[in-house]
Amino acid sequence: MRRLPGPVLPSLPCGRACHRLRASGAAIATTMKRDTRTRILVASLSLFNEQGEPNTTTNDIANEADISPGNLHYHFRRKSQIVTAILTEFQADARRVLEPPAGNDLTIDDFWAFLHWLLELLAAYGFLFRDTETLVSTYPGVRRSLKGFAQGLTAAMQLYVEALRRNAILEIDTSEVPIVCRNLVVIALFSDRYAEVTGSRLTVDASALKTASSVLAALRPYATVEAAPLIAVLTEHYASGHQVETDFPDRAPAGAQPV
Repeated sequence: MRRLPGPVLPSLPCGRACHRLRASGAAIATTMKRDTRTRILVASLSLFNEQGEPNTTTNDIANEADISPGNLHYHFRRKSQIVTAILTEFQADARRVLEPPAGNDLTIDDFWAFLHWLLELLAAYGFLFRDTETLVSTYPGVRRSLKGFAQGLTAAMQLYVEALRRNAILEIDTSEVPIVCRNLVVIALFSDRYAEVTGSRLTVDASALKTASSVLAALRPYATVEAAPLIAVLTEHYASGHQVETDFPDRAPAGAQPV
């Protein structure tokens, strides 16, 4: 059995305000050259995740990137252009994470590796899912992007669940697959929002681990006798917040470098 995953966090190429977004694995953000434009985008993503996009000004971003406001204006005339650029990075990373499962011998290891990279993606671009209402009302592109991502994630989740069913890992009626996958997507995308509403918001690390545990727990009732022990162990380890190493292949953008 493979070792269980540790903190499901991205290793972004970022500065001091982004140090909390670190991981033992490969970077989830698309690798870009270390130019001023990149520094602006990394600083913006860090601040958006830390304090919210609505609460971040272009002057805040310039200070974080250690450049003058005029220099920032040279690269991005409006904050909306920064959001659009980050959205492009998110879409590129999402396409990599949502690649269909390869081969016919899919195992539960493959599923939780997919879950690991999914939660890294969601942590890396957390502001998109925390400030959703404000963002979609301000930036039309965000609505289209998140709608496409949710649909793509649902389709990917369905491919994984159906493959696990074919390989006798899950025992689930085909008619139940769509609703189960919808529930898994809702858990993955909106667990943080639930925690915020109930006043039980967690750290990024703890939230990712709890979400992973919740996704796996939703699958436990459908596990076959043979697969049930492994799914139970994975669920309990995530729930307990254990941070141990992974050994599955990186599913990060090509050329991304670990911290």
